[in-house]
Amino acid sequence: MLSGACGYWPEDIPLIEPAHVGYLPVEEVLVAATGSQGEPRAALTKLAEQRHPHLLLQENDLVLFSANLIPGNEMLVSRLLDKLKLLKVRTLQPADSLLPIHVSGHPNQGELDLLYRYVKPAVAIPVHGEAAHMQANATVARAAGVPQQLTGQNGDIFVLAPKARIWPQAVTTGRIAAEH
Repeated sequence: MLSGACGYWPEDIPLIEPAHVGYLPVEEVLVAATGSQGEPRAALTKLAEQRHPHLLLQENDLVLFSANLIPGNEMLVSRLLDKLKLLKVRTLQPADSLLPIHVSGHPNQGELDLLYRYVKPAVAIPVHGEAAHMQANATVARAAGVPQQLTGQNGDIFVLAPKARIWPQAVTTGRIAAEH
């Protein structure tokens, strides 16, 4: 399903399947890809490593990084930029522009508050980020009127019914050494 089906893309700009991009004039193509933080399995890394199944970056293409660098991802982003430079692909990052160019899949506190107030869930279970991020998310949920918040750790099992609760450390987690 193309993302336009969700109603967020302007109707007057057509969306096409990735496999058809190569048949269009380059000046008419905009590709939105995941991976501005250098995630190894994201579309942008696959493009930079020329292993994307449908698309290929060419010399002088422009990659616009629409998200600010998240602290801790410096090495991944640096490697990604190096790969793009080897392909002679131009890049533009928020720090390089006088105009704001930032989007994020991560909501801020105000957006989380609105989400919780609109959806009115019975329980909030923040599961992404560091412990401090998850706790802050739970605090916003509580303030927005969510009756129960569950935060846990790796290895915890979250039980949702008949009563929401956590089974702490029910699963062994960690690194496993493997011989080959």
